[in-house]
Amino acid sequence: MSVPSAENTGADQRTTASRIPLLRRAGRALIATAAATALAAGLTPSIANAQEVGTLSPESVANDALGTISPESLSQILYLGNLPGSSGSSMMGIANTLGFSPNMFAGPPPPSPQPNPNITETKVVGMTERDGRYERWLVDSGDMKRGITVEVYRAANPGAPFLYLLDGVGSELPSGFMQWGAAEQFANENVNLVIPTGGQGSMWSDWNQQDPVLGISKWEKFITGDLPRLLEPRISSNTNRAIGGISMGAGAAVTMATRHPDLYKGVFGVSGCYSTDALGQILTRFTVESRGATLNNMWGEPGNEQWVAHDAMINAEKLRGKAIYMSSGTGVANPGDWAAYNNDAANFVTGMALEQATGQCTHAADRRLADLGIPADIDHLPTGMHNWSYYSKQIPVAWNSIKHSVGA
Repeated sequence: MSVPSAENTGADQRTTASRIPLLRRAGRALIATAAATALAAGLTPSIANAQEVGTLSPESVANDALGTISPESLSQILYLGNLPGSSGSSMMGIANTLGFSPNMFAGPPPPSPQPNPNITETKVVGMTERDGRYERWLVDSGDMKRGITVEVYRAANPGAPFLYLLDGVGSELPSGFMQWGAAEQFANENVNLVIPTGGQGSMWSDWNQQDPVLGISKWEKFITGDLPRLLEPRISSNTNRAIGGISMGAGAAVTMATRHPDLYKGVFGVSGCYSTDALGQILTRFTVESRGATLNNMWGEPGNEQWVAHDAMINAEKLRGKAIYMSSGTGVANPGDWAAYNNDAANFVTGMALEQATGQCTHAADRRLADLGIPADIDHLPTGMHNWSYYSKQIPVAWNSIKHSVGA
């Protein structure tokens, strides 16, 4: 399996050459605003090649953003915008206020899945590939009028419980989980992995309307209804389930756990957003529109009752009694992150900004669950960007936190 260098919600790394100048201008504007925030707070980041910190200005940062500032300094500047109570200085909030479109950071949208009128019944068609314990199943969805490939990684024990894993915005095949070592991570774990694919930019949700780009999306029904009913009995007689996800899939996993509380005994989210408040709406818009889809086709106008119904923190009481794990980084780069982004400054900045934003979401979830007296394991890590280099390290931690809930 090929391994991508990083995954960014709302930021496809296959940036076309025609977008590079625009991306650089967007990156400079974001960096300059973050620098202004830091300087206004009386804080001075470490700037490579700057002779005196006192000469630093937002303008100089903007002008030299892709030249004299090291990637480490850029990530420190972003971190300084993540001070307690500074949600208004969120880089994603700044991008939204300045009118940046997610399409500026996205590559070409995926081919639109054309509905097949001949698919009228939801059924398991069969297994299309097997490699040891790794399998690919084709499930026809009568609701979505297309075939869905579902990855399965079987436990050695035929009576093991299930862990559903929801991928990020790209939802590739093979999934990010399998590309980044899930087979090795779960080789000795008593759990069957179930990983749907093909849900690019969908929030893994049931959409109100067919989208010209994403087609018909009825993912929540597929994941919470069709797969337990049709696929699980072919794998194990154990009906204990947990669900987890990264990025787009993290918010979806926690939301599904609130909307179907009897279905899952444990839930985790890595680098996700769990509310549909102001920041949650921005991140949702960037996720959906980064794949060329139309946001209002999902749940209608942001802020309506459907958006509230998909706010996991408003509905957090439904999580009581479940094993819960969440984690996020700060957007501060770890060694090797710059290389992982192929020296692409615009996507590097986007990766920092997205993780800063999901860090704020995770802190908000931490406060909300604490206010309700709902126990949860939540890690706020001092570094980490919005990419698979970070996610893959946290998935085993997340699973170890919640696996007792399903008897694994």
